[in-house]
Amino acid sequence: MRVFKDTNLLILLAVVMFAVTGGSLVGPILPEMMNLEGATSKNIGWALSVYTFAAMAATPLLGPVADRFGRKKVIVPAVMIFGIAGLLITFTRSFWLVLVWRVFQGIGVGGMMNTVVAAIGDIYNEPERSQAMGYRVTAQGLTNATVPFISGAVATIAWFLPFYIHSISILLAIFAAFKLKEPASTSKPKRYIVRALKAMANTRAIWIFFSNFMGFFLLYGIVVYMPILVVKQFGLTTLHSGLAMSVAAGVGGLVASQAGRISRRFGEETRVLWGFTCCAASHLLTGFAGSYPMVLAFMVVWGLGNGVLMPTITSAAAGLVSTELRAGVLSIFTLLLYLGQTLSPPFFALFVKGNVVRDVFFAGSAVAVIPLLFSAYMMALKIMKRAKG
Repeated sequence: MRVFKDTNLLILLAVVMFAVTGGSLVGPILPEMMNLEGATSKNIGWALSVYTFAAMAATPLLGPVADRFGRKKVIVPAVMIFGIAGLLITFTRSFWLVLVWRVFQGIGVGGMMNTVVAAIGDIYNEPERSQAMGYRVTAQGLTNATVPFISGAVATIAWFLPFYIHSISILLAIFAAFKLKEPASTSKPKRYIVRALKAMANTRAIWIFFSNFMGFFLLYGIVVYMPILVVKQFGLTTLHSGLAMSVAAGVGGLVASQAGRISRRFGEETRVLWGFTCCAASHLLTGFAGSYPMVLAFMVVWGLGNGVLMPTITSAAAGLVSTELRAGVLSIFTLLLYLGQTLSPPFFALFVKGNVVRDVFFAGSAVAVIPLLFSAYMMALKIMKRAKG
């Protein structure tokens, strides 16, 4: 796939790269944002949760809109809203007002991530679709490998400076308005809701959607509390927490770039099982980490799993339905992504004692057993079907 010669796909990947900075840029600087008026170690996670909650609410509304009116008519205004809200944050000094602008960013990203996945699903079929989704995850990984480090470094000067990165997406929205082409024509299918629900009412779809929810639920346990572990308990800076996030994302991006090859060798169930095994292991090991280098090593483990998990379940979800239903069905898939991100910080906050967060990671390793067992069950079903066939 000559991805670098496909302007349309490059624009979509750029949209994804900005969208993921909504979390990866903010996570490492949360310790610095605790200096804002009204911010505490207990409520600082809401800087991520209100964002993901808004995205969760907007996604199922904008998905059907993208199916009916086209991908571009959702992507362009969504990117513009995201960028403007990011710019406004740089002028804000109240934690509560920051949360307001984060809500608008969430609304914007609710029209970005899901619609891009639908557009890529429109363009490609398997195995090219897995490869394209791998490029998407690689783009995310490269962004997450660089932005947290840059964000953490710049935040040592002033917490709000990293948000200027978000404002650059305003230029992307203008460029996309002129250059982005519709990946495929959309129609107005009859019995839209009935057909969409029917496509999701089977064990495989439920497994795919649940795996997506759990993948991001566990991810945000790392995004929110690993930086606090590094800064508050190891006495380091946001530069170090950003580097740790970059290591995890960088490894994940490199692995995801090989998604096409991996998908040809291993089945979906095997890949998802591997992903959650690494998630469980990295949470458990981080809880025991006695030094910063150990944290870096355990972030590598996380990346090895996440780089396999994300392209697998995203490609599988995109292949559940045809083009005319894809954005709507994927809006539920993406909603669960944001639901996982939204519920994760307050859930894991139950295990925080002052600034001590190690129990968060032990809880994460225990929770990861649930999707791991579900994936093992799906693998067993597949083996039994082959035996009968």
